[in-house]
Amino acid sequence: MAPTNPTRARTSELWPIRTHVVAVVLIGLGVFAAAAALLWLALGLPAAPTTDTRLNIVKIALSVVAGVGGVVALVVAYRKQRIGEVAEARAHVKVLNERFASACSQIGHEVPTVRLAGVYAMASLADEWPEQRQVCIDVLCAYLRIPYEPDLASHWRHDEETEVRLSITSVISDHLRPGAPVGWHGHEFNLVRAVLRAADFAGIEVTGGRLLLSLARFPGGRTAFDGMRVSGGEVWFGGAEFAGGEVSFAGAEFSGGRLRFEGAEFTGAAVSFRGAKFTGGEVDLSEVDTDNYTAPPVFDEWPTPPKGLLLPRLPEAVEPGP
Repeated sequence: MAPTNPTRARTSELWPIRTHVVAVVLIGLGVFAAAAALLWLALGLPAAPTTDTRLNIVKIALSVVAGVGGVVALVVAYRKQRIGEVAEARAHVKVLNERFASACSQIGHEVPTVRLAGVYAMASLADEWPEQRQVCIDVLCAYLRIPYEPDLASHWRHDEETEVRLSITSVISDHLRPGAPVGWHGHEFNLVRAVLRAADFAGIEVTGGRLLLSLARFPGGRTAFDGMRVSGGEVWFGGAEFAGGEVSFAGAEFSGGRLRFEGAEFTGAAVSFRGAKFTGGEVDLSEVDTDNYTAPPVFDEWPTPPKGLLLPRLPEAVEPGP
């Protein structure tokens, strides 16, 4: 049995135009008669009203009919406007969905320049579509989670794929920095298992949401968190591998939220917290992988660690230097 077409069904239920006209005329006559009767009652049911009285009754009754018709016209106009607005909204959402599909197709393209175009198209769409902004962010982050083995010997420490990934992290950072025309604060950025050879998170603000870098790998190159400000939300580096290159938190400020490194491995990267300020929140390195803590992060020298900074408890043989 073929499915019923609801539009056709609704159309078949509509009255013919002639029936509509007759119904409107009858309703108008009914309103006229009711208004005239009420006026007649208001005048005390005169047995022989004057001609002027009759004319006034007719005029008032017709005015009532006109007023009712005006109200009906306003209601019809309002319904038309609402129907038009709904249709326009649906058309707009359809265009946004088409743009989303197009950007996804570009991001998955084999040509790096097309992938770059898709990255910026998806970021632009996220700015314009707050209802689905998280979905757009998820697509960008998902690309960074695709397995990738960078060519660490390539000239200038870059290759085409690294450039695409650097562009994604730059787009994300631009929306998390102060003064961004459209901020993405409070969202979740799932970079679990991402491979970051070059990334620029310098100056970002984490005020809420989550920045997940658990199990991420830093095999070489430079990843900058310089001057980042964490005042809320969560930043997780659980199980991350700092194997090479440079990862810098220089000048970062931690006034709230949580930054955790449980199970993280520090085996070769130069990780620096020089100049960082710890005024609140929690920066927890107490549960790092002590068996893989051969290149510990570097901090400023203090008589005692600042409040909120939890350092690992290590045997004297592997106690980190200042």
